[in-house]
Amino acid sequence: MTKRDFFRVIIKLFALYSVILTLFSLMPTYFSYAYISFDSVTLFLALGVVVCILILLIAILYGTDKIIDILKLDKGFDDDHIVIGNFNESNILKLAIILISGFLILDNIPILINQAYLAFKNQVSVNGLNNNYQIHQLDYFQLTISIVCILLGYLMITNYSTVSKWLLNADKKSFK
Repeated sequence: MTKRDFFRVIIKLFALYSVILTLFSLMPTYFSYAYISFDSVTLFLALGVVVCILILLIAILYGTDKIIDILKLDKGFDDDHIVIGNFNESNILKLAIILISGFLILDNIPILINQAYLAFKNQVSVNGLNNNYQIHQLDYFQLTISIVCILLGYLMITNYSTVSKWLLNADKKSFK
């Protein structure tokens, strides 16, 4: 596998992840806002955002080589090939744990910051939060879930070797 092939796979996996995130998270959110307000401008904006996201994702999928060329991702390496010969199941599992933990942390940091800000605003404000907008509602459950997810991701990243050994042992015990 060459470095260019590796970056193609990474960019296309990112695009696939973004498509799934768009379908199951962004589209329902935007259309629920449009449904709640039942305003043609909001509906138009929701459709516009979804169309822009889908156009961007299609451009990423079909313009992968141009992205690699523009960002010069395959330049500056000593060797053009990636040797995957020493990737056994333990190393693949460790890499997967690191990636999943990273996504877990990155996905929950914005939620934590937003909910912490709203909690701080609720404590400091004389009148509490302005409940006219549903966007600005404090959700202690979501705050707790984001804290737990970030802690879990941190613990998985710092102990990825132990977690991979535990998962491999659990897998071997289940086949006995």
